[in-house]
Amino acid sequence: MRRKDEVEAQRRRWTFYEAIKFGWEEEKMERPWLKFYDSHVPREIEIPDMPIHRILEDTADRFPKRPAIYFFGGKMNYGELRNQMNLFTQALVNSGFQKGERLGMLLANMPQGVIGAFGAMKAGVIPVFFDPLIENEEIHRQLNDSRVETVVILDIILPRVAKVFPQTRVKKFIVAGVKEYLPFPRNFFFSLAAKGRGLNVNIPRQANFISFKQMIQNTLLDPSSQAGASIGGSAEAVIQYTSGAEGPPKGVVLTHLNLVANALQAASWMGEGEKVKEAFLSILPFHHAYGMTLGMNLPILRGAASVHLPRFETGQALANIHKHKITFFPASPPMVEALATYLLVSRNRVSSLKSCWAVGGAISEETIKGFERNMAARLIPFYGLTEASPLTHGAPVLGKRKEGSVGIPLPNTDARIVDPQDPAREKPVGEEGELIIRGPQVMKAYWKNPEETEKKLRDGWLRTGDLARMDEEGWFYIMQKIKRADS
Repeated sequence: MRRKDEVEAQRRRWTFYEAIKFGWEEEKMERPWLKFYDSHVPREIEIPDMPIHRILEDTADRFPKRPAIYFFGGKMNYGELRNQMNLFTQALVNSGFQKGERLGMLLANMPQGVIGAFGAMKAGVIPVFFDPLIENEEIHRQLNDSRVETVVILDIILPRVAKVFPQTRVKKFIVAGVKEYLPFPRNFFFSLAAKGRGLNVNIPRQANFISFKQMIQNTLLDPSSQAGASIGGSAEAVIQYTSGAEGPPKGVVLTHLNLVANALQAASWMGEGEKVKEAFLSILPFHHAYGMTLGMNLPILRGAASVHLPRFETGQALANIHKHKITFFPASPPMVEALATYLLVSRNRVSSLKSCWAVGGAISEETIKGFERNMAARLIPFYGLTEASPLTHGAPVLGKRKEGSVGIPLPNTDARIVDPQDPAREKPVGEEGELIIRGPQVMKAYWKNPEETEKKLRDGWLRTGDLARMDEEGWFYIMQKIKRADS
């Protein structure tokens, strides 16, 4: 009997771990969408139990001299980026930061955003991303909600939001400037231009204010440091705030596993490509989950160059596509629409562009055709939400695309359409209901909000709050946001 019990226990352990690996939870789902995967996309991918900063370290080991970041004439390779990350990690440790402590990030897309985020995560510190353009009242609420005591902040934002901080826990400021990572003489001319426009900011001469670059320059690496060594995939990595479509914005806690999984899912969807020649245009803001995954984590995973731009301007975007031979451009619907209708596009100057992933909202078929006609590159609709790191669905990169559809679930991702009032009841194919999702990219929880977490996560399934339908071939269509009485 004992032997029989041991065999049964082993079988259960095997079933459990296989269920975790494949996301089946001892149930077999029909996945009609699998037959539409491009030939290069695996049905399942292995998600390693590792922290997200490891992808930067691995890429720097393999390609230390390869360009990592371009920023207004400045350039940083992967070896330099890793060194800057390690110095920032050491600086946080030297300052007394503890694992699990939060570090606020009020930045545009710039090198300090990558260095700060990855450096913090390696130290076990949780970066909390805030939108620097939202109203002061909401910044105040989010700062207090996240209980942040130190912020990394762009210098030109500081005067606008300074009056917010006295009513928060924030007591220390790491001030980042655009010119810090610009080469001479660009940094000099930038200072002159900023002063002429009234944008030149002097950091207060107080002990609680320090420049980002100075903080790193004053730090020496400790060769015996074990920072990052004990961080596993289940550890909390970042907090990203939702858009507020369902009530006030909530802090979404994403683990290292969530971030690694979504970057790998996106990479598998892209295929191998010519990695040495890959260049990303990173305009989607890093304080949004789409920008963090597609503009920051994915290019690092692939060893690609990333061109950082703080905001979208049509002419500037086109100039950078030409100058840096951009191959991949994740874009929001307004960006796609602007390029689809722009009359001054020269196709030979954007010929390097291979694909554009449209994320964050619906795009009409007319706009898609206009973009592809202007840019001579394939536009691929995607769907996701902050609570899923964010990508869950996309149209195949090479295969068919259905009008009005956000595509099919990514590898390791399951999706269902259920009754919004009774999520346990699955809707028949073709009928509208609430889209629910399960996969390794689904969040851990809402920050300090167990009630909302319980509403959103049920038995491993994420309730998206979106009314959708699935056709007989497994393609999904988003109809509208569900209005709940309890949201």
